Amino acid sequence: MQRFRFAAVVWLVAIAMLLSCPSARAQSVNEAGLRGTVTDASGAVVPRARITLTDVATNVAHHTVSDDRGAYAFRALSPATYKMLVEATGFGGVEQDNIALTVNQQATLNATLRPAAVSSNVTVSAVPVLLEADDATLGTDVGSKYLVQIPLANRDPFGLTFLAGGVTETTGSGVQDSYPAGTNFVSNGQRNATAEIRLDGNLTSSPEQGEGGTSNVYYQPSVEALQEFKVENNSFSAEYGNNGGTVVNTVMKSGTNQLHGSAWWYGQRSNFDARDFFNSGPVPDHQRDQYGFSVGGPIRKDHTFFFASMDFLRRELQRAGLRPS
Repeated sequence: MQRFRFAAVVWLVAIAMLLSCPSARAQSVNEAGLRGTVTDASGAVVPRARITLTDVATNVAHHTVSDDRGAYAFRALSPATYKMLVEATGFGGVEQDNIALTVNQQATLNATLRPAAVSSNVTVSAVPVLLEADDATLGTDVGSKYLVQIPLANRDPFGLTFLAGGVTETTGSGVQDSYPAGTNFVSNGQRNATAEIRLDGNLTSSPEQGEGGTSNVYYQPSVEALQEFKVENNSFSAEYGNNGGTVVNTVMKSGTNQLHGSAWWYGQRSNFDARDFFNSGPVPDHQRDQYGFSVGGPIRKDHTFFFASMDFLRRELQRAGLRPS
């Protein structure tokens, strides 16, 4: 009986310790970070300054306090546009707007406070210069503007990897994902078999399986569902230790406090096609329609959001005068 009571007490203590521990979240490879130093007008550091970083689209706020050296840091931030408010006792507050953090960006933004008697709250709307002095990774970030406006064969987002410097086509693969033959690009001399594709931090390509293996992409989201992606060529940090070539880090859109969405249709008809130079006969008959929609918005404003998208493909071919059944 005493042994049972002792075990029960141990379990209760363990559960109490687990419940009392603050929650911790590991940073994913697609999330951004922001750090900096808070100083006054003379350059002296300001400890115990209160910093609030707010996602403009969702109004979700992150809070921290500068340490004894005036330094602050935010980790595990979703790629988005933020505003930051810095406050300290005896100083006027400073608010910085238009802080755009991209996928896996580790940026630095310093803040300067002035005495409250001299200045009240100051709002800076200019786009800040975000330094990345602690990150040596070389890469190219492709935003949603390019994703939806640049013509893509079959609406395949992997065609945009060629916007990055040092990326060329794999012989015979074209500019589309060549599943199951492997990814379709070579970067800085690395074989396409060693490329790594990640979606919201999750690996969607298989690692190379021995000599001559391929790196297949098992899921490809709709272009309209992607927020951005980054083609990282080299000088990776430790979290990419299992990769020998290029990393394509993609991020999907998410819901916000505002209901938003899109609908699209891309159609091809043989009536509008040009005849091949070597073809003196009729243009081969074909029809192709690719269409879909996306929608996102709040479930509980400032707390919970949703986003969904669907993509459809319909294609008909005609050969030798016979229509497909």
